[in-house]
Amino acid sequence: MLVEPNLDVMLHDNEIGLKNKFVLVTLALKRARQLNDGSPPLVEVDAKKPVTVALHEIYNNKVRIRDEDSEQSPRVSHEDAQAAALAAALGTPQLLDD
Repeated sequence: MLVEPNLDVMLHDNEIGLKNKFVLVTLALKRARQLNDGSPPLVEVDAKKPVTVALHEIYNNKVRIRDEDSEQSPRVSHEDAQAAALAAALGTPQLLDD
């Protein structure tokens, strides 16, 4: 099964600003859930599947990772922003008792 737009092409596109496939897929899945819940698409595509529509929205810079405290937080590097997005997507790790 091929996914359009191609994930590897999207990751190497500097305008999108995502270098981590996990962050890209997580963003697409969260947006796909919004589409499933009734949010209107932000781009016109022939695709009917929400994940494909979400990927097109990301590729066309219509969807980005939002910084909740963007006005109050200092500027962070792109790598730090990706690490924070990854940590937020994964949740807080829990220690296992031996």
